[in-house]
Amino acid sequence: HAQQDVLTGQYLFNTTLVNPAAAGSAGHWQTIAMRRIQWAAFDGGAPSTSILSGHGLVSDPSLGVGATVAVDAIGINSTFEFAAQGAYHMGVGSDIQLSFGLRGGLMQYRSQLALADVIDPADPLYQGTQLSAWIPRFGCGLMVRHPAWDAGISAPTLFVVDNALSGTITSFYRNHLYAHAGYHASVTPWLTLHPSVLFRSTPDVPSILDVNLLAEFTGVASVGVGWRVANSLTAITQFQITEELRIGYTAEFAATDIQRVAGGTHEVVLLWDFGKTSASNPSNFGAIRAELSALHRR
Repeated sequence: HAQQDVLTGQYLFNTTLVNPAAAGSAGHWQTIAMRRIQWAAFDGGAPSTSILSGHGLVSDPSLGVGATVAVDAIGINSTFEFAAQGAYHMGVGSDIQLSFGLRGGLMQYRSQLALADVIDPADPLYQGTQLSAWIPRFGCGLMVRHPAWDAGISAPTLFVVDNALSGTITSFYRNHLYAHAGYHASVTPWLTLHPSVLFRSTPDVPSILDVNLLAEFTGVASVGVGWRVANSLTAITQFQITEELRIGYTAEFAATDIQRVAGGTHEVVLLWDFGKTSASNPSNFGAIRAELSALHRR
């Protein structure tokens, strides 16, 4: 079993991709559109991902909701998924916020078997034109926020029904466990540093650790670097185009021999902020941190 969830460098700006408890964490409605091309120099069948995601607070400021549509393709295999997220945010003390999140969705898995290059064309497994199945997936997450830091754990695929793929009572899709943490250091009124880590664990495959450092220039841009340990180096950028619109670009370069053959990985993302106030911050948890800080000062 390989890593089955989407790996994206732009999760720093859209944490709902890895933790449903982040729904509504921006303090306003936020929509994200992303396109990712992996191994850009690879000729045919290279992994690609398209994501449209939105989240925000409902009338009750303690309730956040979100939805994500994702299309992922590699070789003859592709998936289409729609997922909804819901989160409850509660104060713990004067400057701590605890969030619980749930995620539920439906994924369509398709495999174009007729396009596969096989050793034995008579193999009955590849006689059909395609394999297709609808797969329900459910997960949960927990987050803790402070004006100076945040941390969380999540299991986006805690429960999955995919016997149509596995053919047995053993699930084909595995539970991915995520753990993430970040620190927010205000260097000047216009510069904030955001060191962060993301750990991903999946049964039967090596775990993945991302280490990132993001520099946020308030109202202008965010730039940073990331290191996927023993795997790849990432350059991360975002630019503020208007008060509501940001555009981001991420480039990943493999630290293995595959870089010479397949080339780099590229992501482009557009972010729209609706109802953003002057207290809102371009980072995912900025608005909530600002509100918590204001309450603490009273």
